[in-house]
Amino acid sequence: MIELRGRGLIEMLLNVYLCGWLVTTIGALVATDRRRSRPLFVGLLAVLSGVLWPVLAVAVVELIAIVVVARGMRAASARQSDQAPMELDEVLI
Repeated sequence: MIELRGRGLIEMLLNVYLCGWLVTTIGALVATDRRRSRPLFVGLLAVLSGVLWPVLAVAVVELIAIVVVARGMRAASARQSDQAPMELDEVLI
């Protein structure tokens, strides 16, 4: 039974990846200006963008996570500095 669930999950992830590949490839083909570019180059670029779309998605998620963590650390640091007693050396500097 566990094997069937894992197999279904793999099939679902593969379908999501292939659908994303198709959408990204079509989007890249639509977005390019075919009059100025060579058709072979445009086709290869579209297929390459379709293959690499999960890498871009993971990079965006990682960037969002870094921004959230940095804002949280900045807020925590500001709260600590507001609560810390000021010493004479800090006031003079």
